[in-house]
Amino acid sequence: MSIFNSFPGLPGPDETAFCKINEVYCCANVRYGNISTFTNSIKNHPKINVTKDLYHHHRLSDENISVYVDVEDNLLKKITSVWYKQGFLEALSLAADPNVNRESQILAITASYALKVANLFTTLRYFMQPHLKDIGPKIVSKYSRTRNWSNAPVKSIAWHPHATKIALATADDSVRIYCSEISFVSTLKCKAQGHVSSLSWRPYSASEIAVGCEQGVIVWTVDPNSMFTKPSSSNAVVLKQPGHSPVTDVSWSPNGDLLVSCCGSDTSMLVWDVSMESAIPLRRVAGGGIVFARWSLSATKIFAATSSIIFRVWDTQSWIPERWCARGCRVVAACWGPQDIILFAAKSEPIVYALTSTGLINGAKTSKAQPVLDVTKIELPSGDIVGGPILDMCWDCTGKYLAVMFEETHVIAVFCTTQLMMHLSVSPCCFISGIDTEVPSTMAFQENFSEGACLTIAWSSGRIQYFPIIYTDNYSS
Repeated sequence: MSIFNSFPGLPGPDETAFCKINEVYCCANVRYGNISTFTNSIKNHPKINVTKDLYHHHRLSDENISVYVDVEDNLLKKITSVWYKQGFLEALSLAADPNVNRESQILAITASYALKVANLFTTLRYFMQPHLKDIGPKIVSKYSRTRNWSNAPVKSIAWHPHATKIALATADDSVRIYCSEISFVSTLKCKAQGHVSSLSWRPYSASEIAVGCEQGVIVWTVDPNSMFTKPSSSNAVVLKQPGHSPVTDVSWSPNGDLLVSCCGSDTSMLVWDVSMESAIPLRRVAGGGIVFARWSLSATKIFAATSSIIFRVWDTQSWIPERWCARGCRVVAACWGPQDIILFAAKSEPIVYALTSTGLINGAKTSKAQPVLDVTKIELPSGDIVGGPILDMCWDCTGKYLAVMFEETHVIAVFCTTQLMMHLSVSPCCFISGIDTEVPSTMAFQENFSEGACLTIAWSSGRIQYFPIIYTDNYSS
C-alpha cells in the first residue's frame, strides 16, 4: 500500500492548508482564512508576494541572437566584430557564408574547410564530454531544482541560518532581502549578476551572501543597519575562473570559512577562500560536470552530484572522495541530516535513498545506499494525483521533517522522520497544495525556527507561503 494513503486528505476546493499544530491539519477558506487564527508563530515574518510587474522584463534570449552588421563595414571588420561578440566558430561561419563573403572566394573556401574540421573536433569533444553540450543559461535550466527555472518568478530562496531574514532571487536576476525587523527591502543587483541559479548566506555573518550566476560567484556584503535599499556594486566581490561558468550551485560551509561553487560544465568543484579571492579545484575525471554540492551539518563531508550517475562524498579533513553510482540516472536532490546521514534521489525515480555510513569512516566500503521511501505516483480518493519522480527535497535541520517536491505532480508531501541508531523511519505528515492553478517553484526550511519547523514555498504566482509545523510543550502523542 502507498504511504500516501495514510496522509490526511487534501483541503476542499475553496480551502487551503495553513499549518499543522499538534497533529491537527489546519485548513481554512482561501479568501477569508488567515494563519493567525491558528498560530502567531510567524506573525513577524516578512509578507512577500513577487508580483507580475516585477518580473516582466526584457532579456535577449540565446535563440534570438542575430548577427547585426553595418552594411558599410568591410568584410574583415564584420568578421572581427562577430569573433569578438560571438566567438571564433561564428566568425568562421560568417567568412564561409557566400551571401556575406562576396569579396574573397579563397577565404570563403578556406573558412568552410576550417569550419568542417572544427565541427568534427567539436563533435568528438561532445562525444567524450557530453556535459559540455549545453552552454550558458541552458545548463542552469537543465540542472536547476526550481520548477520551470527560466520563467519562474522566484528562482531561488535562502534563509539566513541565525536570523529571520530571507533572500529571494527573482526573474529579473535581482536578489531581494526581507527581514522581520526591517520594513524596507534591500535589492542586490549588478551588471555581472545574470541568470542567478542559487543563493547561500554565510554562517556567523549578518551581512554576507553568495550568489551563483552565469559569470561566476558574487559575494555581497550588505550592512544590516544600512538604510540603502539598493547597495552599490562596490559592496560585491566577483569570484570567477576560466571554464567555471555558469555556476549552478553555491554553498557555504556550516563554519562559514569556505565556499564551494559548482558548474555543470566543469569537472572541478571549487573551494573558495573568499577573503583571498582564491580557489582550490577538487577535480576527478569521471562523471562529467559537478551539478551541486551539499555540506554535512558537521562540516566534515561534502556530497557532490555530477551530471552523470556518479556522485562523490568528500572528506573535508583529508579531501579524499568516495565514489558512488546512482541507479540509472543522475542525482537530482540530496540533503544531510543529523549524524551525517544523507538522503538523495535520482532523476525519474520515485525513490528516496539513505546513505548512513561510508568507507571514509569504516576504512572499507562495506555499506550501500538503502531505499527508505517510495513515493510512486498514485491517485487519491479525492481524484488528486500525488507523488512520482522527485524534483527536489529538503530536510529541516533537526532531522524531523522531510519535504518532497515532485516533477510531474504539484502537491508537496511532508514526511516525519525519526532516526534510531542507524535506522531511519519515515511516516506521513501532511500535504501542501497551491491556490487555484499555482504550482510550487522552489522551497526551503527556515533554519532558526524555534517552535518546530517552518517550510517556505515559492509558488508559480509569486506568492511566498510559510507553513509552520508545531508541537506545543504540553502535547503528547
